[in-house]
Amino acid sequence: MKEHRAPFVLVAWGLIIVFVFAIAALQTIPAKVKKGDSEDPTGLVMVQLQGEYLLGVASLLGADQEIAAQAQILDVGTIAQRQRYMAFMVALGNPELARESSIRMHEELAAHGIELHEQEARTQAELDLLASGAEVPSDSEFLREQLGWFGELLCSDEVQRTRMESSAGRKVMIVGGMISCVAFAAIAGFVGLIILFLRSLSGRVQTRLVRAEPRHGIYAEVFAIWLLLFVGVMTLAGLLGKAVAENDATIAMSFSLVAFFASLTALFWARIRGISWSQIRSDIGWTRGNGILKETFWGIAGYAMMLPILGVGVLLVLFLMLLQTFLSSGSGGDPFAPTSGGAHPIVLDIANGGWQVRILLVALAAIAAPIVEETMFRGVLYRQLRTASNKWGIALSILCSVLLTSFLFAAIHPQGWVAIPALMAIAIGMNIMREWRGTLLPSMVVHGVSNAIVTSIMIIFLS
Repeated sequence: MKEHRAPFVLVAWGLIIVFVFAIAALQTIPAKVKKGDSEDPTGLVMVQLQGEYLLGVASLLGADQEIAAQAQILDVGTIAQRQRYMAFMVALGNPELARESSIRMHEELAAHGIELHEQEARTQAELDLLASGAEVPSDSEFLREQLGWFGELLCSDEVQRTRMESSAGRKVMIVGGMISCVAFAAIAGFVGLIILFLRSLSGRVQTRLVRAEPRHGIYAEVFAIWLLLFVGVMTLAGLLGKAVAENDATIAMSFSLVAFFASLTALFWARIRGISWSQIRSDIGWTRGNGILKETFWGIAGYAMMLPILGVGVLLVLFLMLLQTFLSSGSGGDPFAPTSGGAHPIVLDIANGGWQVRILLVALAAIAAPIVEETMFRGVLYRQLRTASNKWGIALSILCSVLLTSFLFAAIHPQGWVAIPALMAIAIGMNIMREWRGTLLPSMVVHGVSNAIVTSIMIIFLS
């Protein structure tokens, strides 16, 4: 059976909408913590990343005081995060900012009726002494244990301090080089995007998804089944990882990697419904296009062309973050609320895992995710949407299909609603490549390069 009736498409889409919003809701529900609780491990990792970056910049420029002034953006969030900021200020030789932060924190604690826990109170007492000019205590293990990297910096001797500054400086130079290359690619990509747009208007660049077949409606079912299967196998992988080796993150990550690829078995539903494998491969873009090397080149060019779109998405994210901060401050919210809403959960795995875990994370982010997610979003879902909207005219069909596919792609990721514009921007770039090239190879390359760069930057700073 190769045809698919409208009622079945509507039912499949109803399930897709329910599944996507359920996944988004479950992933964005914050952990239940008491008011003023300092538990925000992801937020603390992100603060360390920012702190090490600032230390590296200060080391390279020799401008501790200027960097200390810029670091005031870290003086937010949980008690543990604010205490790390105070330690950072003392370490950078600006105890006045540490004292101001301490006074402000105590005022907010009193205003909200929050008391410091025993360890928090002891940490704060020692930080207040150091901010007042006292020497670092000979027994500094407590501060090192409570403040992590910031404690190491605060309690380091001259040799240790030099080593930490040199390490941070090298990381800033490496990441700075990477970002410079990305910035250059963005400029070239902006030019390429304009050229592509003008050539498409003149008809010299045409879509590769012109044929709309009745069988394409079945892919709505495939995508709905994949969503359910993906959640199921990933949940099972997590349970198996804990059962087999509770404290072995490598084995747990291996299960997740296998589960990612296992979710592709949802494609068998199209075969069961009567579509041949050759037709499935052609429909979803599992083809070589004009050749693997040429399509890989276009994927790299596609990554560059995606970057200007991502820039717009990032600006929207910054606006939403400012709006979120304004609304929370205006509504009398908890001033010690976690700040890790826009961070991906894998940052904890990168920070706490060994090199085996980090290698598996790179494989998951730069290989598994591009293959699986591009197959299902740009291959299966986008193909069905383009066929369903084909009667609207090619321009409106492409626009609506790109935006809806990109939104659903962004919504299932765990960074929260604030990050949706940036994730949508990346997805828009990958959808453009799918429309233009037909094959999924270029969009997989865009996805893989994007994830590899972000993951590599986090590994560099957190290793």
